[in-house]
Amino acid sequence: MQGDEAKVLLGFPPNSRPTLSQVKAAYRKKVWESHPDLFPLHEKPGAESKFKLISEAYTYLQTAFVTNTGLFGRPILRF
Repeated sequence: MQGDEAKVLLGFPPNSRPTLSQVKAAYRKKVWESHPDLFPLHEKPGAESKFKLISEAYTYLQTAFVTNTGLFGRPILRF
């Protein structure tokens, strides 16, 4: 998964630079909307795949913040 794809899945424009708190808030909102337990049985497979993609996007963006810190602990995002 690439940075732009991860941002779009969480509801951000592709060229945006969301903060970690914005990413967390968007993740929580999207997970609540797409949680498989909230859908009827015939819609669960699609909801599960979307849920997994959203989780993967969040993990990707969160890792970008944690691993790419510059001087003074400021995050440097390079997508």
